[in-house]
This record gives sequence, structure tokens and C-alpha cells, in this order.
Amino acid sequence: MAKQPEAKKVDFRAGLKEYFSLSGKYAHYFAVITFFVVLGSLSTLAESYLFKVLLDNAAIFSAGGISRADFSAILFGIGAAFLFIILLSGISDWSRYYFINRLEGNLIFDLKKKYFLHILGLSHRFHTTHRTGSLIARMTRGARSIESISDFFVFNIAPLAIQLIVACISLLYFDIFSVLTIVVIMAIYLFYVLALTRRQQRPEIESNEADDREKAFVGDVFTNVDTIKYFGKEGRMGGLYGLLATDSSRLLVKSWDFQGLIEAGQDIIMGAGVALLLYSPLVKFLDGGLTIGSLVFIYTVYLSVTGPMSGFVYGVRRFYESMADFQSLIEYGRQKPEISNSPDAKELIIQEGNIEFADISFTYHKKKVIDGFSLSVSPEEKVALVGRSGSGKTTLIKLLYRLYDVDLGVILIDGKNITGLKQESLRSQLSIVPQEGVLFNDTILNNVAFSRPDASREQIMEALKAAQLYDFVDSLPEKGDTLVGERGIKLSGGERQRVGLARLAVANARLLLVDEPLSALDPERARQACASITAVAREQQATLVATLHHVDMALQHFPRIVGLRDGEVVFDLPTAEVTPVRLTDLYARHLDELTGVAPPLDMSVASAPAVPMTCR
Repeated sequence: MAKQPEAKKVDFRAGLKEYFSLSGKYAHYFAVITFFVVLGSLSTLAESYLFKVLLDNAAIFSAGGISRADFSAILFGIGAAFLFIILLSGISDWSRYYFINRLEGNLIFDLKKKYFLHILGLSHRFHTTHRTGSLIARMTRGARSIESISDFFVFNIAPLAIQLIVACISLLYFDIFSVLTIVVIMAIYLFYVLALTRRQQRPEIESNEADDREKAFVGDVFTNVDTIKYFGKEGRMGGLYGLLATDSSRLLVKSWDFQGLIEAGQDIIMGAGVALLLYSPLVKFLDGGLTIGSLVFIYTVYLSVTGPMSGFVYGVRRFYESMADFQSLIEYGRQKPEISNSPDAKELIIQEGNIEFADISFTYHKKKVIDGFSLSVSPEEKVALVGRSGSGKTTLIKLLYRLYDVDLGVILIDGKNITGLKQESLRSQLSIVPQEGVLFNDTILNNVAFSRPDASREQIMEALKAAQLYDFVDSLPEKGDTLVGERGIKLSGGERQRVGLARLAVANARLLLVDEPLSALDPERARQACASITAVAREQQATLVATLHHVDMALQHFPRIVGLRDGEVVFDLPTAEVTPVRLTDLYARHLDELTGVAPPLDMSVASAPAVPMTCR
């Protein structure tokens, strides 16, 4: 496999800045949670103190210093206090979880909504250059990470800090050496854990990147499962997946191995801490300066700190993992849309339906695709753009939708420059049948109604009839409520394109665009679909621009034909003036360059040879 680029370090500053920008409006939750953490720490301290009182009084009772009745009364008081502390501790724990659940639920919702809308709003180029499987993996890990980050602050940082403060204050009365011991042990322990965890950053990020590659590959495989089966490549794809899975597993284990070092160091440091902690109190006890209860109290207070310290180790590890996961998501947040609305962008309301490309040029991947192109389409006019693959037909549609911005020139709709319009407003006024009929994993009716969610069932049925799809839908057991599967996989290519035609019809837009809508249809269906498209445009008094390979369909149904080659207009004529010689010249020049043999003059687009794919 190719060598992967060196992994980056975790950018904690950027990650924490993003976290606190999301959590800032929930400061009241943090305040309430902190209160219950303090309450829980005080409850733990109170339990230790009650145990001290019990042991001290038991020693006095054993020595005959107090009567049985007095000791029984003390035991009753200690028991009652203990039950109260247990109740208080339970309320504290329940309340802490209650508020942290709501805090994290809100944070996860805010995060997912923010990045879903941000990524959805990124430009077309972003979505064509980023793998969907990797994107979904980052979204999933990022949403999960914000929960772990919040848990780290609430269940690891806050309890450790508060318990340490409470422990040090309580021990000052008994033995200052014990306080210093706890502080030193704590400092050594934190230094050791943080040093190892920092070294774990790189393996953690490398593991995430390997996981992204694996999930992206899986997404590609299952999206193209038919292609794999057609060519019998299951074994090959399994082998490739094995390489990716092995790599991700190796890096994951490498990251996990650091935990063993952390746990071993923890045991050594904590054990040494117990020996140092008890040295001074034991000397005082032997000299009669401390009671047995005080000695046990010091030890139990130390244990009350070691619990949060152990939790801190696990929390730090999860925190670093979560920050690495979070970073992979917030990198998308740094992406800025190539196409953005101007501050004074206007809404578009199409009154007439005029389109004008005024001397536009456009470069895609450093290749000039459109060069000095001009075309004006009048309201309610029906124009067919014809030409070989790579001539720029689809590119013009994408530029009109403002999926890209032109390098030079302007595109006008009803005299308004589309760069001065709000993108969503612009696109909502257009309707299109794209080349590939990709559908949502929803019902046929909902897929048709996507272009116009408020359409009535009757309007949707009329659209199905216009697309010659009504009889097919009516024959299904679930009829219009039939689920089409992911990307419409349960339907044939022709059926998916006809759903797209129905979606175009129900939109009731003033500008209709169809981009190779007949490629998956048989000749008879293609003729019917072409007639339906022009009929819909006529009934809705809409302007229609179509890109077609089927020149015979263009000649039959469109009064104006525009021939394109290499992003330039070769001819722009009424249908009656488009001669076989012009069509032969339009399609033959590249064939001459490739083979040196010109095709016969009566060639049709359906038989036109293919050329290498370019951006269209």
C-alpha cells in the first residue's frame, strides 16, 4: 500500500475552543452539576470521618472508658448519620446523572445539527472530492466524542479536583506531612499519565485515519456491489479489505498498548504513595499523638483520592481519543464554501423565464471546459443542447445551478445575475432531471414529492402519468408507498429516471432542465419521455433546456438545437436548418483525430463513439 502522510498532532486549543463555544450556553448545567459533585465529595469525607469516630469510641469502650449504654447511643447516632449520608450521596449521584444526561443530549444535538448543515452547505466540489463513508465515520465519532469530553470534565476532572481539595483541608488538622505526600504523589502521577498520553496522540490519530480509509472503502464496495458481482471480484475486494482492516487493527492495538504502561505506572506510584503517606502518621500513633481512628481516617481519605485518580487515568485516555475524534470532525468546520451568498443576496422569483449565458468561461481541474460561451434562451422556449461527451453540456447546467462559479462572464435569469441571488432561492425556482437517477430510501410518492413537499396526492399521480410511470406504480403491491431502497436500488435505471421525470413535472417550476434524461430508457420509452417533458413545459408555460445524446429526439421535439464542441457553440439553429452535414461535422471531428476515419454522413448520436470522460 502507498505510504500514508504523517499524522498530525491533536490540536487541543482548537478542539476545546469549539467545545466551549457549543457548551457556553449551558453554563447553568455545569454549575448545578458541580454543586452535586461537591456534595458527593463531602459525603465521602463524612463517611470516613464517621468511621474514625466509630473506631475511636470503640477503642475507648474496649478500655472501659465509656459505658455500654453510652457506646450504644454513639453507635445509634453514627448509624443514623450514616443512613443520612447514604441518602444524600444517592440524591447527589442521581441528580448529577440527570443534569449531565440533559447537558450531553443538548450538546450532541447542537453538534450534529451544526455540522450536518455546514457540510450540506459546502460546495459541490467538496462533495465530489470527499468519500461519503469517511464523512459519515467522522460525523459519528465526532458526535460520540462530545459526550466523552463532557464526561471527562464532570466525572474525572471535577471529582478529582474537589476531592483533592477536600482531602487536603481535612488532613491539615491531623498531619501536614500527609497533605504534602498526597500533593507530591498527585503531581508525579499526573505528570506520568499526561506524558504517556501525549505520546499516544499520534497513534490515536493514525488509527482514526486508518478507520476512515476502511469505512470509506466499505462504503464504496457496498455502493458498487453489482459491479463487483458482475466481474466476479469478490475475492479481490476481500483481499483489499483485509489489507485495510489489518492496517487499522495494527494501529488500534498500537494505541491501546499505551494503556498497559499507564496502568503499571499507576500501581507503582500509588503503592509508593501509601508507604510514604502512612510513615509519619504511624510514628505519631506509636508516640501516642494519633488515635487509631485518626490513622484509619488518613488512610481512607487517601483512598478517597485514589479512586478519582484511577478514574482520571481512564478519563484522560478517553479524553485524548475523543479530542482526536473531535478534531477529525472540526476539520470539516474549517472548510469554507467555495460558493457563498453575497451579503445583499436577493430572493429569486421568476416572472418570465429568460436565461442568458453572456460570454462565460470556466476552468475545471486546470482544464478549460467553457470558453467564451454565449447563449440566450427566451421565456417558454425549448432548446436542446447536443454534442459529444465532454463538450460542456452538463457543465452549463451545473453553472446555471451555481454549483460552480464562472471564471469570466455572467449568467442571468430574468436579467438578474445569479451570483447576486440566494443559492437556495435560485435552486428552488429550477427543476431538473439529472443524468443519474439517484433516489432517497423512501417511498415512490415521497421521492416524487421531494421537489414540492406540499403537492397533493392527485398532483403526484398526474406527475406519474406524465412520466409513464403510473401503470407500473399501480401494479405494485404497496403501490406508491413502495420503498425504493438505498439510492433507488430496487428500481431499474429506467424506472429511476422516470421517477425523476415525475419529480420534474410535480415541481411546477418556470425553468426546467433535463440532463441526458433518456440514457436508461428504451427507444419507445425515450420517445414517450421526450414528448412528456416538452408537454409539461408547454402546460406549465416553462422555459426548457435539455442536454441530449439522442439527436433524433432533439429534432422531433425541440424547435431549437445548439451544437457544442469543447465548450463552444458550433451552431445555434432552428431545427429545420440542422442538416445531417452539420451533425456529422459536430460528432466526426474527434473521431477523425482518434481513428483517422470519418463516419458516414447519416450517423446519429445514438451511434456516436465514446471519448475519454471529462467534466461536462
